[in-house]
Amino acid sequence: GRLSAIVLAASAGDEFGSLTDHVPKAMLKVSGQPILARLAEDFESFGCRRLTIVRGYGASGLEVAGARYVENSEYAQTNEAYSLSLAVDALHPGTLVSFGDLVLKRYIVHSLLEESDQGITVVVDSKLVGPGQPDAVNTDRPYSGRFDLASVHLQQIGSRVCADSSDGAWIGLLHVGDQGATWLAEAVEESRAAGVLRSERIADLLTRVVGKGRAVRVVYIHGG
Repeated sequence: GRLSAIVLAASAGDEFGSLTDHVPKAMLKVSGQPILARLAEDFESFGCRRLTIVRGYGASGLEVAGARYVENSEYAQTNEAYSLSLAVDALHPGTLVSFGDLVLKRYIVHSLLEESDQGITVVVDSKLVGPGQPDAVNTDRPYSGRFDLASVHLQQIGSRVCADSSDGAWIGLLHVGDQGATWLAEAVEESRAAGVLRSERIADLLTRVVGKGRAVRVVYIHGG
């Protein structure tokens, strides 16, 4: 099938401090290339033909050749779920959803696409444990370090996960298949109906999906 991507790049990125005073964090350079341009190239190398970028802070300085842009003019008062809701028309089966400040190695995208199914598949870094991980997860099978064909599924993600007992953290990259695209779009609408869409994160949307008994698949990486 066709692969497309939605990149959420609207927030100012406080964690980068003064570096982002003039530049959106997705445009910070790593090895001389803006993070967002790198990400676009990575996705394109796997056949991604449609890239939708949700931008907000420093929008005029945030450009990637061939991308379609959606503006989140309320980026300072809203969160990731709201940004995704603005691009929900681009949430087709076979879509990658990514944070805009993600620096990754291509094998991670390859692993995700290889493991992805009709539902939702998320990448979890098993090394991201302990306090200060807002997207901490619990899964039904902790990372073992051994090659294992058995699939792993998400049980909890976000604020309800105890830092002492997490199995890692979601890195900010997921894939939706035929059913997964519908599940995530439904979660956006449920969040909107509950009046919390502006404040919710992608982790909250995934919590809604898992809460319905739907299987969200996990692909582990172990640091980088």
